[in-house]
Amino acid sequence: MTTFVRMLTSSTILLPFQLCDLISKLHSMIERQGPVLLITVVHYNRGILAVRDLDVCIRMNNGSFIVSIVYQVQVLQVDRRNWLDQFQKAIADELTELGIHKSVTVSVGEGLVTTGAPSLVLVFGGTTTKNDPSMKAELQSALANGLLVVPVVDNVALFTNQIPEEVSEFNGFEWSGSNPARQLARMVLEQLNIEERDRRVFISHRRTDGLAAAEQLHDQLTHRKFKPFIDRFSIEPGEEVQEKIADVLEDFAFLLLLETPDAHASEWVYDEVDYALAHVMGILIVQWPGKPEQVPGSAGLPRLVLEPTDIIRDSHGYDVFTRSAIEKITYEVEAAHARAIVRRRNILLRGVQDSAKDQGASCVPLKDWALDITGSNGKHSIVCVTPRLPTCGDLQHLDETREQIDASASAQLIHTARHLSELKRKHLEWVAGERRLEVVSENAIGGKW
Repeated sequence: MTTFVRMLTSSTILLPFQLCDLISKLHSMIERQGPVLLITVVHYNRGILAVRDLDVCIRMNNGSFIVSIVYQVQVLQVDRRNWLDQFQKAIADELTELGIHKSVTVSVGEGLVTTGAPSLVLVFGGTTTKNDPSMKAELQSALANGLLVVPVVDNVALFTNQIPEEVSEFNGFEWSGSNPARQLARMVLEQLNIEERDRRVFISHRRTDGLAAAEQLHDQLTHRKFKPFIDRFSIEPGEEVQEKIADVLEDFAFLLLLETPDAHASEWVYDEVDYALAHVMGILIVQWPGKPEQVPGSAGLPRLVLEPTDIIRDSHGYDVFTRSAIEKITYEVEAAHARAIVRRRNILLRGVQDSAKDQGASCVPLKDWALDITGSNGKHSIVCVTPRLPTCGDLQHLDETREQIDASASAQLIHTARHLSELKRKHLEWVAGERRLEVVSENAIGGKW
């Protein structure tokens, strides 16, 4: 159980002896009651604890404090307690699989959202939900506070029968199919900007025996809010193919390989896999039945092994997936993509933190994959990371984050791309203008702070 406490204000500055007293009190509270949720973020630097208007959860781990960013999900339900239980478990499982369960806390419950933490509201529709008076009152409060509200129903055809009129025009989520609780958890984490909302996948395949299946996946993934890439659809006549593919891989950062019987013999497929491996991109391999020869260098990579019943022949004699196989593959792609992009962000953040600490700086984690760094000279830097090619949207997020924390701070956007084209670099410089926003490659961050 997490205890909510409003202990400090954003203007509070604690001297060293006050900090020791606070830590002692927190230590006792955690031992008695479990994790403590503060209505602030604390920033300790050379004897001063500065407090910011963000939420953190402080836990004890082997005698040390673990600080994590907190997000809140309010669930409104009347007769869907089983959904709530499954959803709470799905959120916990997803955070654990992503490896961020210690640095991110998602508080899920039926209580009102009471803090400034990033939040949203789920409405679990049911037979008695539509006209429940308490449900209506809580919905009106959530809407008045500008919270994102997502209706959830077991059948979209019954949407208007299960959801109150206040949100009857909202787009909803259907609790159906394979593991709906986990699918909902991923959608919620995307909306909270914990998982990547912009979902992209590069489909690597051999045309001779994999094109029909690749096109089938392209269509299915598009309907699941992915932006898939297949060279047949995405490369203009006259473009240099391999250069275009390298640029796209940098921008997508996730490769889905269709390991058909002929795939291992394709130089292009090999180059795509090799590039993704060299740049620490996410990879998922869908292996055809019969254990076809592996693409060189792909041994040990995650594989979804298909059964003979997962593949059928279309009217032209090409291999395509059955309906159940498509659902199975899509579910695995969603999970692997979420893990891969979170892993890349984590690698970037840890690299920044290690570099900053080597220079004697201190780091405070912020929401939306950002850091507040105070150098040994006392100067502030706000750092954001992007797992793909940097965009003007990334620069906007960096600028807005700095404005919330310290408008006078320097600001850096760290990216993974080994090379930015001259056109891309000039565009980002033009977008940044006079805002003092730096775009820095991960291999050039040493000594920044």
